[in-house]
Amino acid sequence: MTSQEVQTLRLIQFKSYQEATFAFGQGFQVIVGRNGMGKTNVLDALHYLGLCRSYFSLRDHELVRHGQNFFRLEATVLHDAKTCTYVAKVQPGDRKEFERDKKVYPTLSEHIGQLPVVLVAPNDTEIISGFSESRRKFMDQTLCQVAPHYLASLSLYNRLLLQRNAYLKSVVQGVRFDAGMLQAIDQQMGPAAEYMGQLRKEFVAELMLLASANYNAISRAAEASGATYQGALVEHDTWSSLMADSLSQDLRMGRTMRGLHRDELHLTLDGFPARRFSSQGQLKSFVFALKLAQFQYASAKTGRPPLLLLDDIFDKLDHERVEALLQFLIDQKIGQIFITDTDADRVPDVLKAMHQAFRTFHVNDSSIHEVTSG
Repeated sequence: MTSQEVQTLRLIQFKSYQEATFAFGQGFQVIVGRNGMGKTNVLDALHYLGLCRSYFSLRDHELVRHGQNFFRLEATVLHDAKTCTYVAKVQPGDRKEFERDKKVYPTLSEHIGQLPVVLVAPNDTEIISGFSESRRKFMDQTLCQVAPHYLASLSLYNRLLLQRNAYLKSVVQGVRFDAGMLQAIDQQMGPAAEYMGQLRKEFVAELMLLASANYNAISRAAEASGATYQGALVEHDTWSSLMADSLSQDLRMGRTMRGLHRDELHLTLDGFPARRFSSQGQLKSFVFALKLAQFQYASAKTGRPPLLLLDDIFDKLDHERVEALLQFLIDQKIGQIFITDTDADRVPDVLKAMHQAFRTFHVNDSSIHEVTSG
């Protein structure tokens, strides 16, 4: 398996940063500071370089520093023995370019997966407790980074879904129904839908083997975790048969009532719906187990471990729980890990006692300096 290590990260006009450069090393990279000082923005910059978008659903114009009209991100990354430079040049409303070693990617989809990332944040409990859209996003975010054609298929599916819904709405509003028009759209959607549905089904099966083992280790086998993929194509062999079966309902409602845009990932603890019968501690542990499974799955599929970014996940945890989670990460032999924390000593003190390599960076009003190395 190959390895990747971010050596430097430069931010220009990105969020709260006018210009800043981080020089990272091996092991744990601990970024500390009070809330609102710019810690999370560093992780979001790494996420943007990997997935061409903010983790926090912010639009590009919301990522530009106030008063500016562009931002630039640049990272040097060591892939085994070779150093690569990734650059994102973004001018909202005009252009978005991603480069590797000064060569511009023709499309963003060709870049996604080259610098895989997994980010864990406090609001990730929405994956379990939120609406089904959060769980579909979790599946899509993973598969876009490991399956070469998944992003293109997802984009095509969403574009054709808009066309299909617009046509169905027009029929409800009085336009004469043309079965050939709908059939033409469905024929284009079919290959993408069937490809994505199969990958989602396989992903959930493999993910939960990993997540269950992770949850057992984190929770000390307090409960059994599980998941069931409830997909549109689980009960139908083909997209055309699903659409034929749904036609009368679609025409009545004026929109596509069944499809991959309504798929669900049903998560359980001891057989009960996790979103309804979980404590905050169980939710956090389950999410952490899922996210680490996401990391493990991507590592196994691509042979390249993603960057693991942990945003303020140790808040309100006691010393023993922090120590246990860090030991779990160490046991996974993940390599370089990025952690943000409001407590300047919490993580460094534990890592020092464990004799682990780490660097600590202090962020204050988006200015940074390295405090200690261990």
